[in-house]
Amino acid sequence: MIKVGNKLIGHKITSGSTADLSVNQVYFDQTLSKVTYLEINKREASNEKDAVPDHHSSEVLHSIEASGGQFTPNNYPVTDDDRKARKVNGSMIVSYDSLSWEHDSLSLQDAEKEVQSTVLADQCSYGSLNKAEVLTGEGKELGKVKEIVINQDGKVEGLELSEGLFSDLLKSDQPYLELNESIQYEHGKVIVPESYYNSNTK
Repeated sequence: MIKVGNKLIGHKITSGSTADLSVNQVYFDQTLSKVTYLEINKREASNEKDAVPDHHSSEVLHSIEASGGQFTPNNYPVTDDDRKARKVNGSMIVSYDSLSWEHDSLSLQDAEKEVQSTVLADQCSYGSLNKAEVLTGEGKELGKVKEIVINQDGKVEGLELSEGLFSDLLKSDQPYLELNESIQYEHGKVIVPESYYNSNTK
């Protein structure tokens, strides 16, 4: 089992790209049944042997020196390397299905296979689920989401909750809520049916 906040967020990703990749955000479908997309930070690893000097750089540097000027962030020449890094550095959205696990290592098969950010419009992010209130359909407060647990295929197994009513009734320091189709995420809150709640607290 994989704890999203503890293990997946910030996880390094291997790929055929020269950029360093790491998970920045995780997204789920509205039913909280599976991981759908990952937002990945990408940063070009600096490598001097790959540097491509800008043919205007020496002209600008000589001009600055001749005028008695000093190097500042404003007059330092922008090289092709700088432009390349600016283009590569940033973030990208990829489908969870385009990644694969091998033991504890996560790899991206095709670093160019990113999707438009518009796909996230109807998704739930880990950021919004983390610390979301968990309530019964009748409004009983059971606690807050502390962690989301998934398997390597992306299926959401359950939620770990912070201390609350559920914790008190289960006499557990870390209550665990197994997910099924009856549990819903609505308006920033996780809703648990009364029947499911009662069956787990008898």
